[in-house]
Amino acid sequence: MLDKYKKMAFGCSRCGMCIVGEAGYICPIQQHTGGFDQYAARGRNQIAKAILNGELDYSEELMESTFTCLGCNSCHEQCTRMDPLTGEKNIIDETKLTNALRVDLVKAGFGPPEALKSVDAGVQSKHNVFGEPVEKRNKWAEGLDLPKQGDTVYFAGCYASYRNTKIPKATVAVLKAGGVDVAYLGEDEWCCGVPQLADGNIGLAEELIQHNVEALKASGVKKVITSCAGCFHALKTEYPEIIGKLPFEIVHSSEVIAELIDNEKISLNTKIEKTLTYHDPCHLGRHENVYEQPRKVLNAVKGATFVEMPRNKANAWCCGGGSVVSTAFPEISNEIAAGRVAEAKETTAETIVSTCPSCENGLNAAARKSKIEVIDLSVLVANAMSLQI
Repeated sequence: MLDKYKKMAFGCSRCGMCIVGEAGYICPIQQHTGGFDQYAARGRNQIAKAILNGELDYSEELMESTFTCLGCNSCHEQCTRMDPLTGEKNIIDETKLTNALRVDLVKAGFGPPEALKSVDAGVQSKHNVFGEPVEKRNKWAEGLDLPKQGDTVYFAGCYASYRNTKIPKATVAVLKAGGVDVAYLGEDEWCCGVPQLADGNIGLAEELIQHNVEALKASGVKKVITSCAGCFHALKTEYPEIIGKLPFEIVHSSEVIAELIDNEKISLNTKIEKTLTYHDPCHLGRHENVYEQPRKVLNAVKGATFVEMPRNKANAWCCGGGSVVSTAFPEISNEIAAGRVAEAKETTAETIVSTCPSCENGLNAAARKSKIEVIDLSVLVANAMSLQI
């Protein structure tokens, strides 16, 4: 797998923009692991080069450092490396290179970390990252009379289905209020596969991807809506790269809600007199370039004041939970989340709004200690519309 990204590895000049770019210190993991290069993009690029040159072997130590990468894509955002022949910018995609290293490490018998093996076992048998009963996935949709077939399908994802059911309930309620009728796959919806794409289990990832695409095709879907940033990135970008162009469109719920507001299909008339700040999920922002729509929605909430954190949009700090790090290295993940919550607190905001159930889950523990609320955008909108969820 690593050989596929040989050009990226050898294209690195070790300039250090992936560590301290124009936005300042930009690698959360290196900051929380002593500052050593093996935990940052330029270090992993050198490791990849050494492996490709036959100068370094895969090992347990290499597995541990490689699996700390959050996949936040901040290094790719700051990288200034250009192809000298074509002039193409940002030629090094650290996330893809790291995931390729992980696949090869696992194939060589090193990894993934034990905690991730348990996750994969649960996904293999129960089709969700928590290993919980299959039939529990669609419990949130009981009484909503959602068909299994239709032009528009809502893809809830594991975190929203099993951990924060307010998110899918709110999303469906808002969409219905805006005249968007959605179908739902129920138990035929499986984990999107983004954790397996990140933990080196490419075989299981491809199995999940193939199943979900076939289930979606069978539903007759033309547009898939998801409120999970990870699912959105997987469906929109990772799926086509693995199995080819999809016969349906993928959109994030924040994009749909912003459009409904623009077209005056919904009104956020219930006042919410709070100061809000927005946390950009890495998968939605840096990976998919969706920045403005969530902010447009926040600015439409009556009575609310919206303030930005110092690090936002392309320079936003990660929540710490990306790319299976929260499962494999929870202490590091929690430290990074606490730093992000502290940054939000400094803005005087009372509420952190995000558009990813995984981000919300990661930020919540630190937020409770700091007495600041964390809420999903769809839940905020449902509240601003006085919808019952």
